[in-house]
Amino acid sequence: MEEKTYNKALGVPCPICKKGVIKLSLGDFLFDNKFVCPCCNTEFSMDKSQCSPILDKLHDLYSANKEVERRKKQNL
Repeated sequence: MEEKTYNKALGVPCPICKKGVIKLSLGDFLFDNKFVCPCCNTEFSMDKSQCSPILDKLHDLYSANKEVERRKKQNL
């Protein structure tokens, strides 16, 4: 059975250079506001002010995932 990883950084193609992939994990999305393309060094910012309800749910998911990781380490 394949285990899903919610904190693995996924890539977003850079809209400027079209070459770079901006890695963005759930933690990055929740706690950072600026992201940089690794190829062209363009900096992007996010305005999350309009998505408060979904951010609350994603934060709950992030916290639950961290707790699962912590418990897995305890059992090793």
